[in-house]
Amino acid sequence: MSETVSHGTAHEDSIANHLEYWVYKIDESNAFMQIHLDTVIVTLSIAALMVGFSLWLRGNIVAGAPTGTQNFVESVVDFVNTTVKDNFPVHNPMIAPLALTVFVFILLCNCVDILPAHLLGSIAHALGAPHFRPVPTNDLNLPAAMALSVFALVLYYEFKLKPVHFCKELVFEPFASLLLVSSNPLVKFLGVLIIPVNLTLKLVEEIAKPLSLSFRLFGNMFAGEVIFLLIASLLLGSGAMGMAVGFFVGLGWSFFHLFIGLLQAFIFMILTVVYLSIAHQPVEH
Repeated sequence: MSETVSHGTAHEDSIANHLEYWVYKIDESNAFMQIHLDTVIVTLSIAALMVGFSLWLRGNIVAGAPTGTQNFVESVVDFVNTTVKDNFPVHNPMIAPLALTVFVFILLCNCVDILPAHLLGSIAHALGAPHFRPVPTNDLNLPAAMALSVFALVLYYEFKLKPVHFCKELVFEPFASLLLVSSNPLVKFLGVLIIPVNLTLKLVEEIAKPLSLSFRLFGNMFAGEVIFLLIASLLLGSGAMGMAVGFFVGLGWSFFHLFIGLLQAFIFMILTVVYLSIAHQPVEH
């Protein structure tokens, strides 16, 4: 019994160790003054991979019917362009490249999870890193930063394209505008009093956009990582039968998790396009 308990404790400690970040603390007394080096390294590596692949592809584009890698890339680009056209009512040449970049970047970040659960961590430990989490979308900092970037773009276009209308929405929608059009002075006064309620509701609505974007991606990928580590623990420590079962379960979960990573990348991209589409919608009179 004691051996079973100690064996289970060892697995729990192993999983807990793999959920620790490689942290560089700028200020020991402030928990917010720290950098997750593993997230930064993997994120920069994926970004460099995307830039390098794009430069390589540009130098190898051939005229005529595309084949191989070029054909695959063009299929992805056509898919993203079609998605943007179906969900974006006006022309903005920046939206499709943004959507493609978001989709591919998040997908590559999520796909790091298909590597063996202990591989990158073992390599990092061998190079001197105390902890290493290979999937950057498991770190809330990255989804939150991307969601805030999208939110900043939405606000930029709201104020650029329809500043007066956006400010009116903040202050008067949805209730105060209905009351202020009344000819009854008492109803008008009630409309003025309810302006803070409108402002609060609108701010909550706007803040919910980056929160939903970031927590949806983070929650799904974090849960997938934990299940991966649990399967890896079963694979490494339950005898021949447990290893066989763990292998096939892990393989099945890998394919499922690939689908989840693809789905989350698509959802983040489509919500980005939809939020920017709302910001571009013309004012109705």
